[in-house]
Amino acid sequence: MASNLLFYYFGDDEAYYRALMGEFKKNTRLNIDFQRIFEAQEKNIQSLFLNVYRNKPACVFIDFSKQSQDYMHLARLITRTPLDHKVITVGVIDYLSPPEVLKESVATGVQLTHIKSAEIYDVIYSVTKLISPDQIGQHGFATASLKEEWEGGIPVKIGYVHADGLHFETDQALEGGSRIKFNHHWLTNRIVPSKEIFIQRTSKDNMFYQFAYNVDAEFLFIDEFLPPEGMELSRIQEKKKKDREELIAYHRKQLSRWIDENATDSLEKKAKVLVVDRNFHFYDHQQRTDKHAYTIRCVPHLKDIGQELDRLQPQVIAFCLELEGATDPQNTHEQLARLVKALKRKYEGSEPFLIVFNSQLGSKEMQNNLQYPHLMSTDQDLSVDVMVRMADIYDKKLESSSTVNDSKNKIKGAKKVFLKKTSKASIGEILTSITVTKLSETDMVIQSENPLPIGLNLHLMKPVSMYVNIQPFKSQGKVPEYLGLIHAIGEEDKKVLRQYVNSIFFRDHDAKVSEESEQFKKLNDLKLKEKEEATKKEQEALEEQNKTEKSES
Repeated sequence: MASNLLFYYFGDDEAYYRALMGEFKKNTRLNIDFQRIFEAQEKNIQSLFLNVYRNKPACVFIDFSKQSQDYMHLARLITRTPLDHKVITVGVIDYLSPPEVLKESVATGVQLTHIKSAEIYDVIYSVTKLISPDQIGQHGFATASLKEEWEGGIPVKIGYVHADGLHFETDQALEGGSRIKFNHHWLTNRIVPSKEIFIQRTSKDNMFYQFAYNVDAEFLFIDEFLPPEGMELSRIQEKKKKDREELIAYHRKQLSRWIDENATDSLEKKAKVLVVDRNFHFYDHQQRTDKHAYTIRCVPHLKDIGQELDRLQPQVIAFCLELEGATDPQNTHEQLARLVKALKRKYEGSEPFLIVFNSQLGSKEMQNNLQYPHLMSTDQDLSVDVMVRMADIYDKKLESSSTVNDSKNKIKGAKKVFLKKTSKASIGEILTSITVTKLSETDMVIQSENPLPIGLNLHLMKPVSMYVNIQPFKSQGKVPEYLGLIHAIGEEDKKVLRQYVNSIFFRDHDAKVSEESEQFKKLNDLKLKEKEEATKKEQEALEEQNKTEKSES
C-alpha cells in the first residue's frame, strides 16, 4: 500500500464518491488509496489544505455542490500555493448548480470541472490522462475526423474596471499594442457594445490570482465602421468620424454611469501580507484568509525570492524560522539574510515591514545584524493574532495615505471599481480561433495558430457549451496541435455532442446521396422537358394537319 496513490474527495456525497472509486478500479491500472473527508465549518474546510500539503495526494476532488464559496476558497489555496509535489485538482458540481458556479470553478484554477451524472467514465479518463496516461487504455468512443474552425474562449479574472478599460489576469501570453476580441460583462445591455480591446501593458508582477500574467487594456467601445459596397466617400468619412465619435462619447457616459452606480461595492485590498511558514498557521482552524480586509498569501518557503516578491509585492512579511532539529530545514537564518538582501535591493526607501518568529535574537540585535531597521523579532511561534494586528495597522496607514493622495491629486477621473471575486462581472474570456481535426464525446484534437499554454482550460460553445483542458499532442505539421480533454458538460449536452460526432460520419455519405438525388432529379426534369416538347410538337403537327384538311374541303 505504500506505493499507492493518495486521492482525496472533499465533500459529503457518499454515493458519488463510491461510484468514483468503483470506476477507477474498473477502468484503470492505478493503485489508489481513496479517502473522503467532509467538513461543514468554514475554519475546518480551510484546514483541509493542510491535508493536501502534508500528505501529498496525487489528486483532489473538491465538491462545490454545498458551501460553494468555502470549498472554492480551498481550491484557490491549493492551486495558487507553490507545493513540493504535483497534484491534480478536480472541481465537482451538481447538475442543479447555477452556471456561475461552473464558471467560477474553472476560474479557481482547478484542472478539471465535472458535473455529477450517472456517466462517470469521462472523469476517470481525464484524471488518469493527467496523472499517468499509460495507466488507461483508449476510451473506445467513436472519433470523427473533420476540419472545422471554432471560436474558443480563454477564461480570465477581471480585477477592476475604469472609465477607459479594465485590468485582468490570464494564463495566455499577450502582446502590448495588440488588439484582441474579448467577452466581458459590459457587453450586457450594450454598455460597451464592442468586443474588441487594446492591450496596453502586460506583466508578471503584482498578481492577485493564480494566473501567469496581468493585463491592462482599453475598450474600443464601438467597432470600426465597415462601409457597404458603393457607399459614397463623403458618407463613409462621416460615418467613420462624426457618427462613431458620437457613439463612443455616448457609451463612455454609459460606462461612467455604471462605475458610479457600482462604486459602493468596490473592494480594493491595499495592504498585502506574505507569510513564509511551513506550518501554515493561517490555514490551521482560522478565519478564511480572503475575509480579511487585506491580501494574505502563504507559502511554505521561498523557492525564488525575487520572483515571489515581484509576484505579490508585499508591504508586510512574516518569516517563521524553523526550530532546531527540523527535517530538511528551508526557512533558515541564511535564507532570511537572502530575503533581506533582496528586499533592500528591490524596495530601496520603501522596504516592507518584516516580522521574524522563532528567533533567538531580539529585534535590535537582528536589526543590526541584518542592517534592516524595518524589522521586529520574537522568540514565539508565529501568531495569527499578532500578524492580523500588524496588518490592520498597515492597512489603515495605506488607506489614510491613499485618501490624502486622492484628495491632493483630485483623481476623480481615475475612479476604479474593484470587483469581488464572486461577481459575475469578474469573469471574462479572450476569444481565439481554433481548428478541430478530431472529435469524440470524450476528447478532441485541435490546431491553433496562437500557441496555447499546456493546462489551459478553453471554453467552446459549438456544438454545446463545454471546456477542454489543453494537453500536448504529437504533431507532424507546422501548426501547433493539442489534445483537448472535454469536461464541464452535463448529460443533455453530452447527448447532443454524441449526436454531433455521429453526424460527421454520415456527412460524406449524405452528401453523396444528396448529389445522386440531385442528378436523378435533373435527369427526370430533362426527360420530362423532352417529353413535354415532343408532345407539344405532336400537338402542333396535328393542328396543322387539321387546318390543311379544312382548307382542301
